[in-house]
Amino acid sequence: MTTSAGFPPRAEGKAAPGSPGERTVIPRRRRAEATRVLPARAEGVFAFETFIDDLPFASERERHRLKLAGSEIFDNLLHHAAPLDAAAMTVRVSRKGDRIFLAFYFKAAAFAPYAAACSDPELRDRDPLFDAVRRRWRGIGLKMCRNLAQSISFRAGETLDRIYLVFEPERP
Repeated sequence: MTTSAGFPPRAEGKAAPGSPGERTVIPRRRRAEATRVLPARAEGVFAFETFIDDLPFASERERHRLKLAGSEIFDNLLHHAAPLDAAAMTVRVSRKGDRIFLAFYFKAAAFAPYAAACSDPELRDRDPLFDAVRRRWRGIGLKMCRNLAQSISFRAGETLDRIYLVFEPERP
């Protein structure tokens, strides 16, 4: 007998101790994690900040760093990668040990060339520049994010694009 997915049905009850069906459950320390799907619109930035404010596993200083870097990434996606498929993005924050991980999951046609440029060390490490045509600085926000986070990774994919930020432990 199998289930509709082709797997054998789960056995009812508990296997006798020492029998082949007995499973040993090893307790493990689970990392703290929170995920939220946010609208890819201006009000999504405020929803992101509220999401970060509500994280029970991050200190106030850690939440400030997450909000500052994360809202910059969120805003850049809205301005430079729009339109995002499904008009939404998923944000996940997790803690593993002392480090905090912030991830953005989305899909945008304009992201792949940007992710490739961010992987190029010559382009990645250059200083911000002034765009005389638009009368604004370019690259300051990303430089700020690189200073706040231990690392930033940009990954373009066929079905999903991702940005990962890793924050080192909070210093006293």
